[in-house]
Amino acid sequence: MNASQTQPLSGLSVLLLEDEFLIALDAEEILTGLGAAQVEIVNTLSAARDALENAGFDLALLDINVNGEMSYPVAEQFAKENVPVVFASGYELRDPPRLNGAPVPCVSKPYTRDDLKSVVMAALARV
Repeated sequence: MNASQTQPLSGLSVLLLEDEFLIALDAEEILTGLGAAQVEIVNTLSAARDALENAGFDLALLDINVNGEMSYPVAEQFAKENVPVVFASGYELRDPPRLNGAPVPCVSKPYTRDDLKSVVMAALARV
């Protein structure tokens, strides 16, 4: 098994949009364990938009419902910048969200390292 299989985020920069502090810390630990060089945590849609404008990211992990607002418009902005998106949700999703007509990899909260690794690899494989 090569390093890219065990550390799919090796050297990459990730934006993490999560409004639950403990979930954000856990996700950050998992993402750095998967090799992410940088994980920027934001907890509002406006902070995610600002981060996208001010820094380049290789991946975005977006909670779908952030403080009662849906993150789909932010996901569309990331997609326009060719940044792969993974959605996280504490709710059961009947149909996977779509961006540009394609289903977006999703992970249900609470998630494990293996759950997150799987969806991250799926998102990065689409690039």
